Amino acid sequence: MEKSPHFFKVILPSTLAEKKLGILEMFVKKFGNELADIATLEVPNSQVWLVRLTKDGRKIWFQDGWDDFIQYHSVSVGYFLVFKYVKNSAFQVLIFDSTACEIHYPYNAMEANPECNAANSKLKPENKCKMVKRAEINESDYENEHKFLALLEEMGIYITIKCSFLSKEDRQRAIHFARLLKPRNPSFMVILRSHKMNEPRVIVPMKFVDKYLGRNVRWIKLQASDGRVMCDVQIRQVICGSFLLTKGWCRVLKEENLKQGDICVFELIKMKVFILKLSVYHAAAKLI
Repeated sequence: MEKSPHFFKVILPSTLAEKKLGILEMFVKKFGNELADIATLEVPNSQVWLVRLTKDGRKIWFQDGWDDFIQYHSVSVGYFLVFKYVKNSAFQVLIFDSTACEIHYPYNAMEANPECNAANSKLKPENKCKMVKRAEINESDYENEHKFLALLEEMGIYITIKCSFLSKEDRQRAIHFARLLKPRNPSFMVILRSHKMNEPRVIVPMKFVDKYLGRNVRWIKLQASDGRVMCDVQIRQVICGSFLLTKGWCRVLKEENLKQGDICVFELIKMKVFILKLSVYHAAAKLI
């Protein structure tokens, strides 16, 4: 059980009506502390979905994005789903219909459900299928550098890298993660690169420093998205004027198993004693 935890859920009328799915209490008791705000659901055809977790004490539900997931796969009352917990809030999911046969997993929204296209759907545009592939709500949001930056800053998120170095896929993933995460406090985003993985530092956007931290700050506390206290990280200014997270960051890379392509969002949740909450969208949840 510890190596490969599984659980299954039967879809009831209330599941469809409430548009959320509760995770078994026994599973939450054992693994709830590991779960971040965002979970990934991967089905056998390698499509990956992002779903926000709602937490209330010892109860946890799949919620924002869950209804899109079950609509896309035409899940009905009597179906049952088997969840295998991998790690880092990632689940592999098998879907069985009411005859106990595994479903055919569609590769596009039209194959999954004709009602899911823009012409026929009764859903609001922002509620359409939220498979990672379908994060592109408006191509100009991530193809135009200024629009991309403006969109992130409208959500209170500053980015640390010149957009000219970001691929179209990176921008698409960044916007999708930002929209799903919806940070309530000022934040900045970092997309980890291979040439930076061995360097124990990360650049903090100057705009973010000037507006929220001030140039005299020296240490910042990091907290994981699941509430775990991580460590204190030093922030310092270098000769070129940039601010870097230095001492302590290398430890975070190792303990959180961060990899090239992972997107990190640092949300400022306390200002008296500076605390940044770190949320991660792992590169394993790739666009399809």
